Amino acid sequence: MRHSISILSRLLRSALIAFLATTSSAMAAERPNVLTTIAQIGEPLGRILDGCADVQTLLGPGVDPHLYRLTRTDVAKALRADAIVANGLNLEAQMQSLFGRLAPIKPVILASELLPDVKIIRPDGRSADPHIWMDPILWAEVLSMTSNRFVEIWPSCKQIIVNNQSVVIAEIKAIDLYAESRLATVPEKARVLVTAHDAFGYFGRRYGLELLSVQGISTESEAGVAHIRKLVSVIAHRNIASVFVETSTPERAVDAVIEGARALGAQVKKGKPLFSDAMGSPDSYEGSYIGMIDHNVTTIVRGLGGNAPRNGMQALLAFLPKGER
Repeated sequence: MRHSISILSRLLRSALIAFLATTSSAMAAERPNVLTTIAQIGEPLGRILDGCADVQTLLGPGVDPHLYRLTRTDVAKALRADAIVANGLNLEAQMQSLFGRLAPIKPVILASELLPDVKIIRPDGRSADPHIWMDPILWAEVLSMTSNRFVEIWPSCKQIIVNNQSVVIAEIKAIDLYAESRLATVPEKARVLVTAHDAFGYFGRRYGLELLSVQGISTESEAGVAHIRKLVSVIAHRNIASVFVETSTPERAVDAVIEGARALGAQVKKGKPLFSDAMGSPDSYEGSYIGMIDHNVTTIVRGLGGNAPRNGMQALLAFLPKGER
């Protein structure tokens, strides 16, 4: 622990020197800068704050926030930012010390921790599941509360934020309706979602799916041999059609599960990767929050035998399930 604090202290010192060296009086005239940790926050919040502040996201496509460690450049960005928005609930476990050090000098918002605790999933009764964004309606609530915090921070931006927020929330409600209608077409016996790690708890709760995963909530956890054997047995005996990998997690554990299930005679396939802890490229439809949910819903529905349009709700999906281009 002392070693980690020492490393962070050195990063802070060197980043502060770099920050001071590049700071000029001209920066005071620029719009405020907001740094977010994950794109699930950064993309919709960037639209909500558009015209009021510039929003930058720290972690890009394929990056696992559970394991990510800050660099000197990251710390410099945090120092330059006028406000920081993280998910919280221990998602960005390696960044918590930095958040604590910066909180006394600038707004640091832990967005998902704004929710009432009764809405948080705690599988073991203690540790919180941080993947709130998998439930669009719950995520809309998180974004609304975060937006309200910025109205308090920058009151002159209130009307801009309110107007932009109404558009973003309406789009999220529309993708939720799409998800609800399409997932309802999955046959009852097939309503089992098997993924690389336990990131879809809120998704399953929202849309009535049973969840099974190779790893736990954090990708730091290792899947034990006994757990994998049990999962293999369940997949084989329940004739589960697809097991899904994720863009931000290695595929080897999922491959092992699929191979084991096939050895028992299961006709299971590996579904195209789902977006869980990271979204798609920022310049793609899947790099938007709506596109991420659209991709996941469409891929899951088609993988489990339901009915969904090949290109998703808005016919914009490019990251299609395998063999469907």
